[in-house]
Parts: sequence; C-alpha cells; structure tokens
Amino acid sequence: SVLCCPGCFSLFRCSALQDCLSSYSSEVNNAMEFLMKDMGEDRWLCTLLIEEGWRLEYCAISNDYTYCPVEFDEFYKQRRRWIPSTIANLWLLVSKSSKMTANNESIGW
Repeated sequence: SVLCCPGCFSLFRCSALQDCLSSYSSEVNNAMEFLMKDMGEDRWLCTLLIEEGWRLEYCAISNDYTYCPVEFDEFYKQRRRWIPSTIANLWLLVSKSSKMTANNESIGW
C-alpha cells in the first residue's frame, strides 16, 4: 500500500472516485486547504481515498510516459510546489489517523 499515486500514472475505480467526489470538488477556503487541494491535487485525492477506506497500490511493471523537468530550475519549481502539499496532506493523515486506521485495514501504525 502507498500513500500517493502520481496523477499521470494513476488508474482509479469509478466507485472509488464517486466516494470522495464531493470532498474533492469542494472550494478552497483557507491557506491550508490551498496547499492540500490546489498545490497537490493527486495527493489530496489519494488522502480522500484512504480516508474512505480504499487501498492504493503500486504496480512496478506498468509503463507510462510523462514530462519530467530537465533543468534544475524547473525541478526546483516543481519541488517548491509539491513539498508544501506533501506536508499538508501528511499532516491531515496524521491528524485523522484514528479514522484512517479504523476505515482502512491496509493502513496501520
């Protein structure tokens, strides 16, 4: 089990997305929500799926292609955007850990 499936490499069940669509499509009301929802939408979706009891899996034999930063400046900008989102969503996972572990047998301490 993993905590995040990168957007371009992910495949989700329709029923899983239906379980969290209303939360995922909600508007941003404060800075913390901006970090969680708009700066890392794939991580936010995965956090919601885990909260709903879905298990995220990694498949090492899959193939996909995407654009990756070539220059350090591009890489730095990408990481500057992703790191706050990662921290915000990890904080959410930890703050709701009792609910996460109760709803999801693949997550535990």
